[in-house]
Amino acid sequence: AEEAELQPLIDQVRAMLRSMNDGDTSASAYDTAWVAMVPKVGGDGGAQPQFPATVRWIVDHQLPDGSWGDSALFSAYDRMINTLACVVALTKWSLEPARCEAGLSFLHENMWRLAEEEAESMPIGFEIAFPSLIQTARDLGVVDFPYGHPALQSIYANREVKLKRIPRDMMHRVPTSILHSLEGMPDLDWPRLLNLQSCDGS
Repeated sequence: AEEAELQPLIDQVRAMLRSMNDGDTSASAYDTAWVAMVPKVGGDGGAQPQFPATVRWIVDHQLPDGSWGDSALFSAYDRMINTLACVVALTKWSLEPARCEAGLSFLHENMWRLAEEEAESMPIGFEIAFPSLIQTARDLGVVDFPYGHPALQSIYANREVKLKRIPRDMMHRVPTSILHSLEGMPDLDWPRLLNLQSCDGS
């Protein structure tokens, strides 16, 4: 009986190890999507992506269920933020509407999983970055996202708690965990934040 209880955990560890690729850093759909949203500098006024290869990567790496993320290990947090980021990136450039629709269908069908996921497995900064990404989707006119889903309420509440704990002025003076999710923070004073940059550039 004990072996049967351990088998799912063993399978999960094996899947994690397989996805590590001998220590190589795997491509992140979330990070790729953010780079894909960078507008082209110059002539056309930013009507195209600066890095079109990132858009191609997004198109090539959508999973069969319509999501983006780690195919070897399912985590609701991972799949939701990666999928929404890729949908937002494609929407920004008015590309691949069928892929966007498949991604949004995945989000609709699986949003409930956020409420079921262990809070301890939430990535650092998720409660900051995900609501900001939702707002970006809204600003881009993505209408078929479950904006009012009950599973989002605790994420919004966690965001407010975290933002109240770290005063905005302190965020610009002292390194805090919020630096891991600056993309989720609008209206920052970037020249002041650059003083907190590490010697390795991060």
